[in-house]
Amino acid sequence: MQRISLLLCLLLSCNFVQASTGHVEDNIANAASWFILLVLPIAGIYLFWKVHIYPEKVAEEKNHPQLKAIKSMCLLSLIFGGLLWPVALIWANYDYGNQNDQKKDTDHTEEERNTIENQTQC
Repeated sequence: MQRISLLLCLLLSCNFVQASTGHVEDNIANAASWFILLVLPIAGIYLFWKVHIYPEKVAEEKNHPQLKAIKSMCLLSLIFGGLLWPVALIWANYDYGNQNDQKKDTDHTEEERNTIENQTQC
């Protein structure tokens, strides 16, 4: 027991143990505070911006017919704190392709209508 206490006293007196002075903890705290004050707000703003332009990117990939309106809604969503973002995301993912196909199927010329009517009468 005496050897351990003697060794501990020698280590403390020779400044091998940094816990007594607190310099290491101060350095870690300083680095962490600068990281929190400088890096995290910038990263948070960047992430907030990237999330809010995601519907715009989806609409561009899908060649959405109302791309400019979705871009405007994404900008408004940034201003209003994200309240319009879910609407912009749903709107960007909406598929207009099925409606165009249905119109093409139902648009017949008069000759085709007469032919269809004659076939149903027979």
